[in-house]
Amino acid sequence: MNKQKKLRVLINSNAPWSISGYGQQMAELVPFIRDLGYPIAVSAFYGLEGGILELDGVRYYPKINHVYGSDGLVKHGEDFQADVVLTLQDIWILHPDDLRKTRRWIPIVPIDHDPAPPNIIDKLKYAYRIITYSEFGQKELQRNGFHSTYIQHTVDTDVFKPMDKKQRKKESGIPEDVFLCGMVSANKDNPPRKSFQEVLEAFQLFIQKVPNAMLYIHTTPDFPGGFPIKEYAAKLGIADKVLFPDTYQMTFKMGKEAMARVYNCFDMLLCPSTNEGFGVPIIEAQACGVPVVTNNFTAMPELVKNHITGEICDSVVKRYDQLHSYVAVPNVKSLYDCMMRIYQSDRVKMGEQARKFMVDNYDSKKIFKEKWQPYLEKLEKEIYKHP
Repeated sequence: MNKQKKLRVLINSNAPWSISGYGQQMAELVPFIRDLGYPIAVSAFYGLEGGILELDGVRYYPKINHVYGSDGLVKHGEDFQADVVLTLQDIWILHPDDLRKTRRWIPIVPIDHDPAPPNIIDKLKYAYRIITYSEFGQKELQRNGFHSTYIQHTVDTDVFKPMDKKQRKKESGIPEDVFLCGMVSANKDNPPRKSFQEVLEAFQLFIQKVPNAMLYIHTTPDFPGGFPIKEYAAKLGIADKVLFPDTYQMTFKMGKEAMARVYNCFDMLLCPSTNEGFGVPIIEAQACGVPVVTNNFTAMPELVKNHITGEICDSVVKRYDQLHSYVAVPNVKSLYDCMMRIYQSDRVKMGEQARKFMVDNYDSKKIFKEKWQPYLEKLEKEIYKHP
């Protein structure tokens, strides 16, 4: 633990013990900030209800009334006497009246449409500073006249690392000769942002050439309002080739170490979402030495070295959505071609390159030391002008 700092930091996001992508990034970031000596609190709009929790030197506030914690930015910020209030979440759902009242709001903002949606651009007018975690997002904001600091999402490469794939498959009950395609994607909407329909259709083509392949989808297949994954797999005649986790175990029993073991069963990861502000599974899989197929849209292509650490598929159509901007549906044939290229490639070499790419550019300790630490020090000097 370092000497106590003055800068008081509140972050509004998912609780770090939750299984969401935001939760995983909070689990990476919060302990580093705490250990550097900054008083830190989390306004957890997902993962905590009904009371304030003090845990491991961090104060955790629950959501109040607004489902995404908009009112907590103000009220929890005042209670904690926060000098800065960071948000790691979508910002288009935050209330402008709350943003006006929030003390030094610094959004860690995802830009997952192209172009950046007008509602996001409008909300950023209330920001004290802006952090973006993709190069795409930074360029989009610059195009709209906003300066932002690029600090990428990270992966704990001490946990997410290559393991013995044969042994991992054996421990998981997967025959050694199975070529396992994997997805790690939340099933929350329909049409699905995670492109479940296109993945299933590409996999149907893939098993015609690779009959020993199977597809494991780490998600809740029957989530209310989500895509009917099981039903569509049955319609395509591939239901016996598609595997799912025990959803209770997935929701409550799978921390970072367990997820690293899951990735190490995969021969490739499929993450061709219609849109992503980043795409945490893309870097987690590569840290485990697993090649990735992703979509050529928003932040995703910057996370993969095409033909070296994975493959980038083409999109077939852009779809205009409720945020008044575009997402991109992946092309099924292009997705299938990418899958075949990885299958036919030297996957050991590709995995080694993927691992190196992650260690060099997305390692948690490295990025915090090089980017977050100087950023926080600069903020403290700026706010507390006298030592």
